[in-house]
Amino acid sequence: MSITGNRGTIGAGGDRAQTNHHPAVSMAGSVKADNGVYPQGLIVKEDADGNLVPYTGTADTPVAVIDEPIDTAADTVAMIVVHGTVRTSELKIKKVGEPATVADIKKLAKIGIYAV
Repeated sequence: MSITGNRGTIGAGGDRAQTNHHPAVSMAGSVKADNGVYPQGLIVKEDADGNLVPYTGTADTPVAVIDEPIDTAADTVAMIVVHGTVRTSELKIKKVGEPATVADIKKLAKIGIYAV
């Protein structure tokens, strides 16, 4: 007797920075107030006060990825991805949203956030 079936499918659907390749660990994080709009996929770091601000890609250490856009003039709590997979095409750095580099993506992998 043989058994046939589908073990599962993998897709990157949806409209968020996270993917369903490896379940993302999302949580709420405090962002710096009145610091502009943080686009979806923005890599962030912590400032001296513990608030999330745009990662600049230099000697910074990333801590998370913004999962949904947020206007910091209106809200100071953002949904962030702290572990799991995110879309490479969504990853951005700096306040202006420049595309993330290979070096930035490697830094994310070191903290358990994997670009696919």
